[in-house]
Amino acid sequence: MKKSYYPKIIVFGIDGLEFSLVKKWKLQNIMQKKHSKLDLSDYKVIVTPPIWGSMLTGKINDEIMEMWVKQAQISGLGINTKQKWWAKIGNILPPFLDLWIWYNIFAPLFGGDLFVKTANYIVDRNETNIFQFFQKPWTNGIPSYGRIVNNPKRKYEFQMAMYGNDTKFKENIIKIYKEDKKKLFSALNKNTYDIIFWYTVILDKIGHIYYKDTLTLMKYYFEINQLVGQIKTKFPKSHFYIISDHGMIKVKGGWGLHSKYAFFSSNTGEIIKKPYDLYNLILKHKTI
Repeated sequence: MKKSYYPKIIVFGIDGLEFSLVKKWKLQNIMQKKHSKLDLSDYKVIVTPPIWGSMLTGKINDEIMEMWVKQAQISGLGINTKQKWWAKIGNILPPFLDLWIWYNIFAPLFGGDLFVKTANYIVDRNETNIFQFFQKPWTNGIPSYGRIVNNPKRKYEFQMAMYGNDTKFKENIIKIYKEDKKKLFSALNKNTYDIIFWYTVILDKIGHIYYKDTLTLMKYYFEINQLVGQIKTKFPKSHFYIISDHGMIKVKGGWGLHSKYAFFSSNTGEIIKKPYDLYNLILKHKTI
């Protein structure tokens, strides 16, 4: 058994981190020694759980992806899928109305809430994943590995934010971010874990609602950049990887929509091309 160095690996999984904004605002801590734009063309639907799941397992789960494809064809969610006629109609409706129709009519008819159903599919299906190759792994929860990024309450708040009533939405996503940040520092301070995979959804949520609000967007991008710098200073010998599942582009009305690419960077100069390449990169440093 190999000796572990704590923390040997630190991964920041930043949902919705947009490559172009990192470059535009020169966020050097996030860019690290080397960074790249990840290709998402292998993913039929650009949606959270299947992409994060592929990072942890090194492959796209076809069955899980097909579940999302069916819903994407109905809702207009899937950028890489051929949409049906009702999805095209949905794309011209106001976002809040489109969301209400999807959440309350189509989703119950076509498989229920997939964010809930696929939130822990790696464990539920006993799939081999990166955490099994380390002596003492830690995560605060990753979509596909125990993290539910949407639930009825969050969806309602999101809809209200689309209407313009964003008080509860903003209050709760900031609260969740602070809780996740607290968990991160607690794990790091214990100095017992050989891999730490920290996940945050803050930039995804902020990006969807506030993409047109540059000051709000910048505030949280700079917050993450500062956090990365703080952790890198504290643990200069750790392999530090930053990855996102997709970026964010501005669409009609100033809202943010998932882009067809993602982000990756390392403090070692290592680079990957696809999100699922993270699996083999991390396994190079396994401790079991």
